[in-house]
Amino acid sequence: MSESFEEWLTRYQAHLELEGMARRTVEGRSWCLGKFIAWARELGIDSPEGLSLALLGDYRRHRIELVNARGARDRIRTVNQHLVALRDFLRVLAAKGAVPEALRSAIALVKEPRTLPKGALTHLEMMKILDCVPGDTPIHLRDRAILEVLYSTGLRRQELVDLKLPDIDLEGGVVRVECGKGAKGRIVPLGRAASEWTARYLRSARPALVGRREDGGALFVSKSGAKLQGNVIREIVARWTKAAGIDKPVTPHTFRRSCATGMIRNRVNPAHVKDLLGHDDFSSLSSYISLEIPDLKEAHKKFHPREQDEEKDDGEAGGVPAPLP
Repeated sequence: MSESFEEWLTRYQAHLELEGMARRTVEGRSWCLGKFIAWARELGIDSPEGLSLALLGDYRRHRIELVNARGARDRIRTVNQHLVALRDFLRVLAAKGAVPEALRSAIALVKEPRTLPKGALTHLEMMKILDCVPGDTPIHLRDRAILEVLYSTGLRRQELVDLKLPDIDLEGGVVRVECGKGAKGRIVPLGRAASEWTARYLRSARPALVGRREDGGALFVSKSGAKLQGNVIREIVARWTKAAGIDKPVTPHTFRRSCATGMIRNRVNPAHVKDLLGHDDFSSLSSYISLEIPDLKEAHKKFHPREQDEEKDDGEAGGVPAPLP
């Protein structure tokens, strides 16, 4: 008797854990695969033996056309998350001989339209958010340190939440990310302002928040001294964005995007931004880099050969164009 989908899913989860996948990645893929297994079971298919190219094609169309709880179709990125999970599941099944090798690459991802990246704030807008946080209470000191670290390092929200006291070196000006996305660690620079506010938080705020409670060693803690959760970081960002009068949707990821975009606009080597953000390649940088029209116009004027010809002609003719014949 062949093994059921659930048995293979358990083995797949163990496989991901052995590969060092982050817990959230394992949970996310398992959730997506649970949707596929439920869909297949409605068709009377209980094990990988019943899979075929035609069936996988049907599921791909199902994910694209599915109307969600909001009465709309899922975004292409969401559809692809389901398809990526299923493709990787099939990869493992094929390697174990549970499905034909042809099914390993049977599902094509949906092509995402190339759109202009959105969401980065200007440095002036970022400073309005940072500067509106006073340093008069332990909670305010903590919030200012959190926002400064997010903007300085470009850390992901979960990476910030998972920071422990030994992970931050204020004297050396670096932060060690023990387990980033894909279970990859890295060391990132911590700027002067972020170091100073974190030092003030550690000196004056954190001891007051922890008090006599057992200290779990988390860098940023709640008012009860416990490790902060990701949703609290989101609330902190939203609270001070509103206080600063910024009428835009701002999340912790906006700080990451603004960090990267600001550095690119200041002519940093993109390789440095790639390493800062913890990406494997340069393709992911397009999600963070946004050239505004003034930047594009300036670059066009400076580097387009026709524009250089015009400047040369203007210089020779005293800036007056020649009359038309």
